Amino acid sequence: MGMNTFSTALSGLNSSTMGLNVVGNNLANLNTVGFKESDISFSEVLGQQFSTPGGNMNHIGLGSQVQSVRAQFSQGGVQASNNPLDVAIQGSGMLVLDDNGTRLYTRAGTMHLDADGNLVSGGGLNVQGYQLDPTTGLINKSGGVSDIIVPNNLVSPTATTQFELGMNLDASAPTGSTFSTAVQVFDSNGTAHNATLSMVKDITGGATPVTRWRFDLTIPANEVAGALPTATGQLSLLTGATATATPAAGALVFDGSGVLTSAYLGADPATNPPLADLTVPPGTVTLPALGNGGTLSPMTWNLISAAGTPSVSGFASTSEVTASNQNGSVAGTLSSLAIQSNGILSAVFNNGRTVNLAQIALAQFSDFNGLTPAGSGLFTESATSGTARVGAPEDSGQGKLMSGSLELSNVDLATELTKIITFQRGYQANAKMITTADQIMQETLNIKQ
Repeated sequence: MGMNTFSTALSGLNSSTMGLNVVGNNLANLNTVGFKESDISFSEVLGQQFSTPGGNMNHIGLGSQVQSVRAQFSQGGVQASNNPLDVAIQGSGMLVLDDNGTRLYTRAGTMHLDADGNLVSGGGLNVQGYQLDPTTGLINKSGGVSDIIVPNNLVSPTATTQFELGMNLDASAPTGSTFSTAVQVFDSNGTAHNATLSMVKDITGGATPVTRWRFDLTIPANEVAGALPTATGQLSLLTGATATATPAAGALVFDGSGVLTSAYLGADPATNPPLADLTVPPGTVTLPALGNGGTLSPMTWNLISAAGTPSVSGFASTSEVTASNQNGSVAGTLSSLAIQSNGILSAVFNNGRTVNLAQIALAQFSDFNGLTPAGSGLFTESATSGTARVGAPEDSGQGKLMSGSLELSNVDLATELTKIITFQRGYQANAKMITTADQIMQETLNIKQ
């Protein structure tokens, strides 16, 4: 027995110690959000070669060495959190972070806003994502990823550009019957105005009578720029002139079954046009300036619902409005933030508006296990992992996000305790080998006595 026996057994001790260190780190991070357990693998240290009497070449190894320590990216459990900005990644992908120009990656989805409104990780690194194109209002993926910033100022008011009324006009009402309803619209300053839709029933024709409800849409004359506060009367948004006592700026036409078949502005045409949404005002009319300095925008009266059916009916039932909506709003302040499964970060304002701000990005790798640990649950790409392929959640091959949740550590307690026993026994066996080699060496030294 040579001195190599000691170094061989010592390498076994070192390998077992390294194995215990890896297990210890796994167990220490049993409750660390997004932590990925590490596996250690060993390889033989090739030793001396010798030939047998038969001429075959053989070798005796000189122990073991650590071949690699690699993180295992199996999916961890998911647990709900109280922070709507926390995300758990379901499926493949890693959050992309920026540390002063250095790109890092993590599965730990703990996020919050810093003092400047930047979306950052639990460690304060900037979360990367795709930005909103202010021109189109859509997420722009062609510009690459950058820091996500949430504005803390007011959202601008929105002037009304379309409105819709779910309404029935009583078919059994006699000719000359009237009906009116308020239509709230917002100007460019975010000021609400109560326009009035006035209607009167008119039946024309002989053997085949036609049912029309003639209408006008007006605002109080004293809201117009230059008008006295005491001014009375109504200004028609359809004609640009003072409204007449009997509404006659346009008409809705119904068939004998109470179905809206046509709508138009102005005088009765020779042939009723097909039903279509109406533009308020028509192109020949200019909306008046308002006394508060704001302006109204041209609006579309949606007479055809999203389901493709008329939103106004003419059945033998009480005239009434059952639903009303429009797209204008006052200015608003940020109320809350929400993250969708596709990574879209939306801001909800107290005026009811929801605005998409950005889209969180995820990174894919050819070999996740080849990523290099950088501490604190962070990783950097390596030659083994390959270059990051960055995309949006739910894109091809990407995972999706669960907001208000966190991915837990994927460490399995039973597996790690079993590894402790294995490495402990390995350490004991190699220590015994050193003791045995020492005893044999002592016996050899005693021969000369």
